[in-house]
Amino acid sequence: MISISRKMVIVLSGLILSLALLEVGLRLGGFILSSMQGYENFQSTKQKGAYRILCLGESTTERKYPHLLEGVLNKRNIGMHFSVIDKGRSTANTDFILSRVESYLAEYHPDMVVAMMGNNDKLVRYYQDIPEAETWIFRHCRVYRFGRMLVMHILKKIRREEIYGLSGSDQGRKAKTEDAGTVSEKEDLLNQTSTEKIKKLDFRGHGESHGTRSSYLSGDRISEAETSLKKAIEMNPENDRAYAELGGLYRLQDKFSQAEDLLKKALELNPKNNNAYAELGWLYLARGGPRQAEDFFKKTIELDPKNDCAYALLGRLYREQGEFSKAEDLSKTALELNPRNIIASFQLCWLYRKQGKLSQAESLLKKVIELNPKNERLLAALASLYEEMGKPELAKEYMEKAHPVEFEENAAVTVKNYRKLKEILDRKGIKLVCVQYPMRNVEPLKKIFEKDKGVIFVDNERVFTEAVKQSGYKEYFKDMFAGDFGHCTRKGNELLAQNIADVILREIFHR
Repeated sequence: MISISRKMVIVLSGLILSLALLEVGLRLGGFILSSMQGYENFQSTKQKGAYRILCLGESTTERKYPHLLEGVLNKRNIGMHFSVIDKGRSTANTDFILSRVESYLAEYHPDMVVAMMGNNDKLVRYYQDIPEAETWIFRHCRVYRFGRMLVMHILKKIRREEIYGLSGSDQGRKAKTEDAGTVSEKEDLLNQTSTEKIKKLDFRGHGESHGTRSSYLSGDRISEAETSLKKAIEMNPENDRAYAELGGLYRLQDKFSQAEDLLKKALELNPKNNNAYAELGWLYLARGGPRQAEDFFKKTIELDPKNDCAYALLGRLYREQGEFSKAEDLSKTALELNPRNIIASFQLCWLYRKQGKLSQAESLLKKVIELNPKNERLLAALASLYEEMGKPELAKEYMEKAHPVEFEENAAVTVKNYRKLKEILDRKGIKLVCVQYPMRNVEPLKKIFEKDKGVIFVDNERVFTEAVKQSGYKEYFKDMFAGDFGHCTRKGNELLAQNIADVILREIFHR
């Protein structure tokens, strides 16, 4: 018989070996990817006398359209050779891109910079806000960096979706709509530290408390809620609801270890605490544990058959695994329970578009927009759907509703960094070409530089909307992560490269 201590050593050794292999794999994968990009850039830069174009952007640029752009430009045979350098970086925002521009210019000496950036400015800023104690390990350990970035990315999506209509249960919807006074009263109570008022708090499970937590996040009062919940636990160490609530609060702050301990404590005190099961499902989804998340969501549904959030997320897991029929059924169930459920809405819309059921996708989006009239992603998704259906007037109407909201939200950092990029390039006499994303109106981009001259703009709205109308959305995009557009297919990147080349040759070389 192998002793317990020996078994623990074997398990620990296996875990360390697995992490080491994963670290090696990530480093090797990153090395291969950067080497391929670096090799292509080297091949471009060693071409003497070539006109050099530096491409900046995120995942919509990295190893996507730049090498196609070089081919398109050189096939025109205008008497000049072009070399295109791809410095797109997946997950990058404009702060990250601007922090490296000077070094790129010094290394590649481009004649022109092509920038398609800004979409990630509204997402989590992966390389900032890293705690002091984690800085070294974040910089040197790929496993940790990958895990943290994945968690932050998923959590950001979840957080946005929570704010835009995921109640978690029928009870939660009631708290938000019919019983707003009760939620408000509890917020006031949570802001107090007196023993008498904390005693009055009644943590009733996932739905109602979830609504309270969301309001604290939006109101920057997390610390007050945390203090009150800790006080509630101190006063009653058997309060499983308070443990689950505090665990959920920590989950939303990326404090996963603390959240996991608290949620498990809640289940230890009460094995039927469906709030704790739901929160653990969220937590393991964020940490990249789909199998564990699946088990916890199933348990949540078993204990609380009206928990729309659990149905939607279980459906998402099945969709990602290619089990589309299950995903569709679960998404429909989630929407029956809560018509405002954003995750289920996008999932079902994507499944309908994939199957060519455009009228059903339209009906779904219109119903959800009635309940979420200011959600820019829903408005943009309906606009792109109308383009695919050959209804340009409706597409224009919904695009105009979507884009001002989105642009205003991102204006602070995006506008600042685009202007800063222009200043840097002006000092060095380098041309700037600003590319708008596919399906997007170029006017908001032009407004950034309305007082500046010399900026060239590439409008991708017309060419892509016409192409989608002719051949369908799925021919040009792999997903719909931005609502009205997604990551391009090969065909989409070819169209993007062709359009950028046309503008460059017309505006700069008059061809």
